[in-house]
Amino acid sequence: MDKLRAKLLAFPAADINTFSKGKKRLQKVFHRDRVEYVDKDPEILVFLTGGSERVALQSVRENGFYLLLATGTDNSWAAATEVKAWMNQNRISSLLVDFTSFKAIEMVEYLHAIKSGLNRLKGQRFGLIGEASDWLVNSNIDPFIIKTKLGVEQIDIPWSKVNVDDVREVAPEYMAFFKHSDTKSLRETGRVYEAISKVVQDYALNAVTVECFSLVTSRKTTACLGLSKLSMDGIPAGCEGDTCSMLGMMLVKEMFGIVPWIANVTHVNSNRVLFSHCTIPANLLVDFELNTHFESGKGLAIKGNLKADEVTILRLDHTLSKLFVGTGKVLDEPYQKMGCRTQLAVAVPPNVIDYFTNAPLGNHHLIVPGNLSLGLDIAARILRMERV
Repeated sequence: MDKLRAKLLAFPAADINTFSKGKKRLQKVFHRDRVEYVDKDPEILVFLTGGSERVALQSVRENGFYLLLATGTDNSWAAATEVKAWMNQNRISSLLVDFTSFKAIEMVEYLHAIKSGLNRLKGQRFGLIGEASDWLVNSNIDPFIIKTKLGVEQIDIPWSKVNVDDVREVAPEYMAFFKHSDTKSLRETGRVYEAISKVVQDYALNAVTVECFSLVTSRKTTACLGLSKLSMDGIPAGCEGDTCSMLGMMLVKEMFGIVPWIANVTHVNSNRVLFSHCTIPANLLVDFELNTHFESGKGLAIKGNLKADEVTILRLDHTLSKLFVGTGKVLDEPYQKMGCRTQLAVAVPPNVIDYFTNAPLGNHHLIVPGNLSLGLDIAARILRMERV
C-alpha cells in the first residue's frame, strides 16, 4: 500500500515553526516508510494546537475513518475533543489518542497494516468446493455482498472438478511433515491435498472452503490435513463450505499475516469456552499427532496443542455488518474424547460468556494467537461494521 496520509493542524495564523516542531515530535510515531504529510484527503489528523477545529473539518469525508492524534499541550487535546464530538454526532468513525503514548505508535502500525491488507484483498478470489453444509443455517454470505463490501469474488466449484483419482504422486514433504504409521491413509489425504491445490492453481484462487463431508462419504477419507497444509502454505482453507469463516480467515491473513483456526464452539460455562475442530494449521501448534476424523471415525485429522497463552476470538456475521471480537487466556484442561481432535479451553470475561450464550453470530469462530483486539477494532471501523 501507499503511505498513510497525515495532516498537521494548527490555528490559522500559526507560523512554520509550529509545524516544524510538530513534525519533530512525531518522529517516533510516524515511520517514514509508513506515513507522509499531506494537505488533502488525510487519514490521520494531527492536532498541534487549539483553534484548528474548522481546518480539521475541511478534510473530513462522510464515510471515512480517521485517527485523531493530540497532546495535552497548546490546547491540542481540546481541539481534538471538539472534532471528535462533531464526528460522533455525524456518525463519522474515529479514534482519539495521545500521540506521545506508545498506543499511538501501535495504532499507526495497525492502521497501515489494515489499510494495506484491505487493498490486497480487493480483486482476490476464493473457491467454494461443493455447497455449504446443510447444518450451516447462519454462516453463508451472499456473493454480491462479498464483492461489494470487500472486493472479493466467490467461485463455485463442484466436486466433479476436483480430480482426486488423477493424482498419482503426493509431495514427499507432505508425507514427511505429517508422518504417520498408516501410510496408506496418509497418502489418501495427500491425494486430496494435491487435488485441491491443483484447483487453487487452475482457478487462480487466493483461498478455498470445502464442503468436506461428501468427501468423507464418497472416499472414506478427509480433507483435514490438506486444509491444514494449504493454510500453512498461505492459502486460507476452511471447511464445511462456511463463507463467513472463509472471509474472516482471508481478512486476518491479509491484515495481520496469520491464517486463523476455524473452530466449533463445543461448550460454554460460567467463565470459559471450549473450542474444537480437526483442521487447524499445524504451524500454530506446539506439537501434534494424527487421529481419525471425529464425527466419522475415518481418514486422518490433527490433534495438537496451540502455541499461545492468550488468544483472540472473532466471527463475522452473514451480512458483513457485524464483527465479534473477544480475547481470553488459554487454560490447561483434560482432553475430552467427545469432541473434535484439536481442543482449546479459553478463560474469558463475563461479556464474552454473555455473547456466546445469548447473541452468538454462529457456531464457527476463528482463533488467532495473541491479542489483536485493537487492530480488529480499527478494521471494524474502517469496514463500517458494528463491533459486537
